[in-house]
Amino acid sequence: MKQRKSKKKIKIAKHLFLFTSSVIILVMVSLGIYQTYAALTDRDKVQNDFRVGNIQTEIEEEFTPPNTFVPDKVYEKKVVVKNTGEQDIFVRVLALPSIIKKQDNGSVLLLPATSEGTNPILSIDYNLTDWIDGKDGYFYYKKKVAKAGQTTVLFTKVQMNQANITEDYTDASLTFEIKAEAIGITKFAYRDAWWNAQIPSKVPLLDVDNLLKGQTSNS
Repeated sequence: MKQRKSKKKIKIAKHLFLFTSSVIILVMVSLGIYQTYAALTDRDKVQNDFRVGNIQTEIEEEFTPPNTFVPDKVYEKKVVVKNTGEQDIFVRVLALPSIIKKQDNGSVLLLPATSEGTNPILSIDYNLTDWIDGKDGYFYYKKKVAKAGQTTVLFTKVQMNQANITEDYTDASLTFEIKAEAIGITKFAYRDAWWNAQIPSKVPLLDVDNLLKGQTSNS
């Protein structure tokens, strides 16, 4: 994207809404040389309750809201899932970034929000040591999570890459939904709940199955 000769400053508002199962980050983007301002809440903690019997999880984030939110700047966001229930569990997390833009006619345009491949729009440091990207929208934790335990971080940093943003992204907003799902370790409850009782035939889900099946319990 060519840099404009004139320096254009566009004030934007970034509001962070907290939902039961999602994190919403609104980011307004400008072109050329610019400065972006944000109005953030003083808390960025997401709680998600997913109950099946006595299974319960909670999403928790560590996040210190900045006074400004600027593309190309790295922001720390540490996402973990806690087991607040009464039994050991397996965990998967939906991490779904999307970028939308309201059109003049009132419709909404969905823009690419890639974090992989060439020229990614977003940079997110997913922890692929302890988690597996299932390529189905979910990240699967490799180990069972004991009662009162928690996962390691799913990711810690988020960045929007200005160099890969076209003018279509002007005044667009970034939505990042985080949703946790948990299931007991009874053999083979995770297959029933997540894959319609089927054994995956292809990687990476086959890799997930191979890791989890040895950690299941008969009761």
